[in-house]
Amino acid sequence: MDRKRMLLTAVIILSGAGYLLAMAEQNMTMRWILKPGTIVIIIGLALTLRNSAKAYRNLVIAGLLLSAAGDCFLLLDGSKWFVLGLSSFLLAHLTYIAAFATRWRGLSLYHLLALIPIATYSAWLLSELRKGIYTGGSTGLWLPVLVYVIVISAMILGAVISGSRVAMAGAVVFFVSDSLLAWNMFVSPIDGATYAVMITYYAAQFMIAMSIENHKHSTNSVRIYKKA
Repeated sequence: MDRKRMLLTAVIILSGAGYLLAMAEQNMTMRWILKPGTIVIIIGLALTLRNSAKAYRNLVIAGLLLSAAGDCFLLLDGSKWFVLGLSSFLLAHLTYIAAFATRWRGLSLYHLLALIPIATYSAWLLSELRKGIYTGGSTGLWLPVLVYVIVISAMILGAVISGSRVAMAGAVVFFVSDSLLAWNMFVSPIDGATYAVMITYYAAQFMIAMSIENHKHSTNSVRIYKKA
């Protein structure tokens, strides 16, 4: 990693830590600056990464921009803003899926097996979220949450098929972040959840951005399908 990227990485860490401090102090001005601002710095880092096709890099950057918009919506109170934030992140995940798809080279048994833990966890999470949403009387949020979980699950699978370990790690950590957020909102409060959500969120976005450069497609798995 060259000096410029090391500096940007340090700034990302400091900005993310600053946001955690702003949350602790309930400083809304700094939250508005630092929450989307940290993602903007990650975009700056992404622009320095060149070891990838332009389509992949541009799609990842588009996903980061959509995420920054979602961050702003989620700073506002009310179910309307929550749905808009959810929609922004839904579009971000679809954009990441499109990015990962540019690296797909075929489907393997390993890829199919990866469906098992992804689908099992997603089904369990949706079951628990549905109970919490209906118990809390927010039934109008069930469909958006259902669609969102399906899409982020597809994003993880898309990252797996892309063969990028950095992208896979980013997608999984993103799901962890969103799971904590949803559980804390709809099922039961978790001590320190808001901080854990943001730490894992920034880590996930950083890894997805870094996947622009750090890519090595897996050739060890046995392919059962290959694109023409």
